[in-house]
Amino acid sequence: MSSRPPNLLLWFGVAGGACAFALQFVAGLAFSYAQCNPPMPRWHLAIHDWQSGLAAAGLLVALASAAVSILIFRRTYRVGDVFGQERRGDGSPPPLGRVHFLSIVGITVNLLIIPLIIMDGVGAGLASICQQT
Repeated sequence: MSSRPPNLLLWFGVAGGACAFALQFVAGLAFSYAQCNPPMPRWHLAIHDWQSGLAAAGLLVALASAAVSILIFRRTYRVGDVFGQERRGDGSPPPLGRVHFLSIVGITVNLLIIPLIIMDGVGAGLASICQQT
């Protein structure tokens, strides 16, 4: 991989973990609504197993996304005179400064998302299903 990664890889590093958490959370809500709402016949879903599996899959995607962001960060950390060329307008899009900044955003977002995925997966596995408060 050159110092300039493909755009798809860059955006996976930035948004992969957040999208995985959003899908995990919404799917967990859908499974619990399907189990707890009163339509007949009632669905019998293994909610804890599904939510644990979703949390594990989301965690793997978030870890991969964080690894991609760290790799891009390391590749764009010291790029020499490229930043000077891009300041003058001689570089090619996207500028490496922007790529480096987005890698920092990806690292930060993923380090915040990974604990959320873990807490949601553990909490969903421990919570009782269909209990009214």
